[in-house]
Amino acid sequence: MNETYPLRRGFYILCLYRFLTCVVLIPLKESLTTISPGEKYIFTWIALLIGFTILSVPIYSSVKAHRKRSILFFYGQLIADVVFVEVLILLTGGIESWFSFLFIILTIVSAVVIGRRGGYIIGTMAGLIYGAMIDLQYYGLLPVRYDTNYQFREFFYNISLNFLGIYLTAFLMAHLLKRLERTSESLLKKDTDLRELVKFQSEVIENIPSGLFTTDNSGRITLFNSAAEKITGKAAQEVYARPITEVFPFLSLPLSTGRLQGTISRGGKPVFIGMNISEYTNAQGEKVGYIGTFQDVTKIIQMEEMVKRKEKLAAIGELSASIAHELRNPLASIKSSFEMLRENHLPEETRRRLMDIAISEMDRLNRIVRDFLLYSNPRPPEKSEFSLTKMVEDVIDAFSNTHEGVNFSTDIKGEINIIADEGKIRQVLWNVLSNAVDATKGKGEGEVRVIVDRDMQKAIIKVMDNGCGIQEADLEKVFYPFFSRKEHGTGLGLAIAYRIIEEHGGTITVRSKVNEGSEFTILLPLEDR
Repeated sequence: MNETYPLRRGFYILCLYRFLTCVVLIPLKESLTTISPGEKYIFTWIALLIGFTILSVPIYSSVKAHRKRSILFFYGQLIADVVFVEVLILLTGGIESWFSFLFIILTIVSAVVIGRRGGYIIGTMAGLIYGAMIDLQYYGLLPVRYDTNYQFREFFYNISLNFLGIYLTAFLMAHLLKRLERTSESLLKKDTDLRELVKFQSEVIENIPSGLFTTDNSGRITLFNSAAEKITGKAAQEVYARPITEVFPFLSLPLSTGRLQGTISRGGKPVFIGMNISEYTNAQGEKVGYIGTFQDVTKIIQMEEMVKRKEKLAAIGELSASIAHELRNPLASIKSSFEMLRENHLPEETRRRLMDIAISEMDRLNRIVRDFLLYSNPRPPEKSEFSLTKMVEDVIDAFSNTHEGVNFSTDIKGEINIIADEGKIRQVLWNVLSNAVDATKGKGEGEVRVIVDRDMQKAIIKVMDNGCGIQEADLEKVFYPFFSRKEHGTGLGLAIAYRIIEEHGGTITVRSKVNEGSEFTILLPLEDR
């Protein structure tokens, strides 16, 4: 017998079958006595069946621990049931009895209790005994009366139909049990696989280094793994069914998906948390809550701050060195000029030329200091709405009148107004155009083209030239303060432009090829940010 059908359950089924048979016979007793005088022994038959069942209980208790003994016990019980049914059929008229169907039920019970083989064995035994009993009744060897109108044909048909019914029942039960066993084995395998999967998922969830939580749609915690407990310092039992905002105050309900960052307190110390939240859906694709993964990024942020401090110190050192370098040359020229002026025997023309050099270098120093102060301590932008189109046209006109040998052209696509500091934006354009004009020197006929356009949210200014271009290695340095390849350049013009555009929430980028020219692209928001 397959393990899918426990023997204990089989004994209960057998007892239930006997009990129901007795219950059905009691109300039919009076109507059965009108058919055959043997029906007066029905109560005796019921009592014997109940007594036999009661006596079977202690026997089953003693053998149920042994599988082979239990199967032999059930075969004995079912053979006894065949005898009981045969006796009942004889008591109720033999061929005229209503109870031949009990053999079919007994075959079903046998198949259920001890398997397919048991169904065939008990069914075969019941059919043979029933056929032999009906034959003996026909030849008068059994003292059971029957209607004299019954001929051999009726007896043959009765035996054949009952035998066929019992065997068909045994065959169908065998087929059904086989299918049921396969289904049960498949379900058992799936159940085992599911248990293993659940165990695996549980182990993965509990052992991943990242904190993991799930919430329902209202934001109440439904899962909190061990890494989450370690990172937050809160036990899962403590936070279960509590709002997620009690654990992570930087979150707000209803939860929003995406990447988030904030701080929590653990042991009185701040802990920086990096978190990613996404929707949690069931098998039907319905949103049932949120799932979040998070990490303690305190050390990473501390390292980033340390790197930023080092970069800032390095930048300050580099800037200091650049300032010292820029100031040293004019100071050396001024010093030399005054040392020579201290000698009274110099000709007047030489003295005048040295004074001019000193004044020129002082102007240069003043310009360096002024530009540096503008870069390092800019005034806040005074924003207002103005016509970017007109401002660009004015600057281009000014450059066209003051720079001969350079061909300026514009492509302005309609009237564009922005909200910004007009003076500072004008200075940005002036600095970029000055850089473009300087790049075209030595190229013969220089060309500078300015394009003004817009998209849905930003104004676009492009300044293109056909100058000498920028070395690829220098592209990332062009906006650094005091970086310049020009002989007399301060290296602050583009750095100031970058700072102003950054203040306005825009961007400035450059593309360039050596000996082909450069293209500066400025993006400015149309509205105030």
